[in-house]
Amino acid sequence: MREAIKVTVPYQFVNMLIMHIAGAGITLVFGLIAFWYFTEQPIYKEIISCIFMFVYACVIYLRAKKFGRDDSRPYTPLKPFKLKGFLLGAGISVVTAVLLAIFKLLWANFNVDGSIMGVIPTIVNFIFFYWSYPYNGIMGLSQGLMTWYSIAAMMLLPIAASGLGYLAGCNKFELAEKMESFMYEKE
Repeated sequence: MREAIKVTVPYQFVNMLIMHIAGAGITLVFGLIAFWYFTEQPIYKEIISCIFMFVYACVIYLRAKKFGRDDSRPYTPLKPFKLKGFLLGAGISVVTAVLLAIFKLLWANFNVDGSIMGVIPTIVNFIFFYWSYPYNGIMGLSQGLMTWYSIAAMMLLPIAASGLGYLAGCNKFELAEKMESFMYEKE
């Protein structure tokens, strides 16, 4: 069977972090290539950011759902734990909180006339920008300051998406099948 694959909780956590990076990368590519004109428009920026957050949440949801489905199989070493998805999402939120704290610290100490100075602070600024790109439109970044609701979204969205995805995987819940009952064909 699948004895050759050693799936552990640390593996799942690292995989969720990679999915976060992939989700941020997908939204960054779409933001820079497809929607670059709209990202500078006042209301469109917020709308596009909500779309990007939805795409990001789908990426996290689908990976957590896969882990929930895999953990529910009888031949896997990991057993399903209903809160595991929320904890995997909380891991992403903890990394985000650490990066946010470093970002705020750098802006407090290396801010010169409204811009950040230094090579290392600039690199950290770029890393935080990439890491949090799905929320970029609602962040209102200005000299290291950001909106409270963007911080709340950065902390809660990975937890909710991962938790719901893992529960859906454990309970074999298929959204597409549930939506089929609302669809019909006219004769």
